[in-house]
Amino acid sequence: MSGFFSQENNAVASWFLGPRAENSEFVLEFYKEIIDEQVKARTTDYFPTDPFFITETMQNSPEYKSNMNSLRAQLHNISELLAKKTVPFWSPRYMAHMSMEATMPSNLGYLAALQYNQNNVAIEASPLTTWLEIFTGKKLCEMLGFTVHWDINESIDTIDERKQHHLNYSQNQRMGAARNLKFYPLSLRLAVDNGPLSFISSSFKVELANGSHKLLKECSTWELLNLKPTTVLDIPDQLFNKYGISSQFLQEVLNEKYIIQTVGKDYLEEKFHIKESIVYFASETMHYSWPKGCAIVGIGSKNLIGVPVDDAARMDIDKLKELLRKCVEKRQAVYAVVAIMGSTEHGACDPLVKLRKDFERDHGLSFVIHADAAWGGYFRSMLIKPHRSSLKARRRQGLEEKDDSFVPLLALHPHTEKHLDRLKDCDSITVDPHKSGYVPYPAGGLCYRDQRMRYLVTWTSPVINRANEESIGIYGVEGSNPGAAAVATFLSQDAIGLLQKVMDYCWDKQLFHIYCHWATMSTKEDDFIVTPFNMLPAEKLGPKEVEDQKQEIRTLIVEKTNDQS
Repeated sequence: MSGFFSQENNAVASWFLGPRAENSEFVLEFYKEIIDEQVKARTTDYFPTDPFFITETMQNSPEYKSNMNSLRAQLHNISELLAKKTVPFWSPRYMAHMSMEATMPSNLGYLAALQYNQNNVAIEASPLTTWLEIFTGKKLCEMLGFTVHWDINESIDTIDERKQHHLNYSQNQRMGAARNLKFYPLSLRLAVDNGPLSFISSSFKVELANGSHKLLKECSTWELLNLKPTTVLDIPDQLFNKYGISSQFLQEVLNEKYIIQTVGKDYLEEKFHIKESIVYFASETMHYSWPKGCAIVGIGSKNLIGVPVDDAARMDIDKLKELLRKCVEKRQAVYAVVAIMGSTEHGACDPLVKLRKDFERDHGLSFVIHADAAWGGYFRSMLIKPHRSSLKARRRQGLEEKDDSFVPLLALHPHTEKHLDRLKDCDSITVDPHKSGYVPYPAGGLCYRDQRMRYLVTWTSPVINRANEESIGIYGVEGSNPGAAAVATFLSQDAIGLLQKVMDYCWDKQLFHIYCHWATMSTKEDDFIVTPFNMLPAEKLGPKEVEDQKQEIRTLIVEKTNDQS
């Protein structure tokens, strides 16, 4: 085995507790440090002259000792039950679910932040963990290919809680944003026709999906429902630049009696005589949360249309085009098309090329493109080559090479690589660190290509917001958001990294070797057949070629140890 692969295995070994708890000594050391810092925070850092509330007399009392003994016994009991009765996700023998062992840095980050019980819905209750959530969200956006504007002095050592950033790391808002975006032009039209914005009716124009321009008051319902997402998001800036209408005034006007969040979807559909229900399209391999989401935001699960898939479990683009053409014929608007970038069941990637531009240009049909990359998003990090400035980090990992060249341990399938790269063209992307990011639950994320899209799901909470602060809790429906999850994600990504080489180590042997086991598990003598969804190349040739290829995989891969592979 070469020195490079030895370094690779050594690095991965330091990232987890281990299937046999091999790193328990270090975990105990780190746990002790967490508690030591908590003690220091309570006794030295915050009003150190305060008297102790829990006295030795209390600790020596029968009641105190009885409760501690009871807690000790109950903790032992629940720990024993957890050890015996829960699913062993930490074991390489268990592969029946997409859960797996979380990284040691993420577990430590979660436990460290848990002691402080921060709620990231309110910035005044979570100044540091809110900053870490925003910072981590920006790193995820960067990994997915979105353009991110960094403050040159931005780091954990230069935190200023009064200057938060404008990228939100939120969850469960994807469907509400697409719905609100679709109806926003209709709400504006009502305010222009007979409301406080009527003074702009004779001059305010918008760009239609096909590129032409038209007065807003003259646009048909179909044209308003099919404005490009960027066109809709540009409207507040246009109104300010041309008419001096502030965003605050615009929000007050629309919120009063026009916007969908106030009047509801049914009101706007009736007002504009919308007969055909607006629909969502998603691959038939979609996660079960999609129909639930449609029900929650009032779209209705029957208006979520499943698009057939091909033999590789990828969305059949020809079938999607047929469905979209039918929408054009019926003048039925479309909220969004959802591409599944790594489905929970099949690990497939949907194509994302040219689709929307063709329909905008040829049919005046526009829609949001959302990538459900909850599982597959982290695989895009395998496309990110280490920058020269990351030499220090690579030395820390023990992964520095003698030259700047780098060949991935395993290349992604060309189709997968192509469409992971095109993620940056999507309007929004779901990515879950608690899946292929190896972070504890709950750590889900929603990233926007255009940060203004987050305003479509803005709700002002009753907590106090001071000038120049951004409390990310206003961008969504959650009443609580654990700061511990943000710290877990931050620490894992900071300690391990989001680079091609680093994340490649987590997946290459795990995924590649288990696929090889599945592909070769059944033989002619067995009374069962194992068929991976990802076909062997020889399956297109014939039975003999398949058996020959399976034997070759057994000999060269399956029967070798990690040191030999």
